[in-house]
Amino acid sequence: MDLRRTAMPLMLAASQACAQPAVTPAVPGPAITQRIFTPPPVQWDNAMLSFRPALQQTARDFANLTNGIVFGMSPGAVNAQLPAPYPGMSWNELSLANEYPGEVRYFGIRIENAGALRMGLTACTGAGSYMVFLFSSRGLFRMSYRLIADKGCPDTGEAAREIFARYVPIGQTVALSVRYRTGRTEVVDITDSTAGYLIPTRWRQGAN
Repeated sequence: MDLRRTAMPLMLAASQACAQPAVTPAVPGPAITQRIFTPPPVQWDNAMLSFRPALQQTARDFANLTNGIVFGMSPGAVNAQLPAPYPGMSWNELSLANEYPGEVRYFGIRIENAGALRMGLTACTGAGSYMVFLFSSRGLFRMSYRLIADKGCPDTGEAAREIFARYVPIGQTVALSVRYRTGRTEVVDITDSTAGYLIPTRWRQGAN
């Protein structure tokens, strides 16, 4: 064997070994935990132009997720499912939602009192955050999470992502999930897919 051919690979290997940076020993200290948001799996169409959740859940899955609250329920029935229901709720006592065409009424609860509807939130939500239930004559057609940033929680985006991630795998024939931002408020709307012309209407907060 040619000694020159043998020596060259050995020299290159030695130079690479010498060029490796020294390994710095780990410095003892408190462990830093960083949360990672994992989006739900999606399935793309053949042209890679649009996608949908890969796991399409059913109306039964929706009811299990919301602790029995489903679209079409009356205000009294929804109220009765909440951890701290309002006493003596009736349709005529509900506030009017004037931004919608037709007669739409609603009531709201603080996020901290939403029970299972909090979706196991771990991120901050802001002290003034709340949830609204909107009803037409056909019953409940939208649940709207309104997460308002404040000094204690300057960004409610992570909480909105957590809530949206729980609802978005629900099949679009059951519920349509939308997340958007208005001013300092993150909004997640969960809408009955059969609500028709009410679907595109978005709530807006003027004083932000």
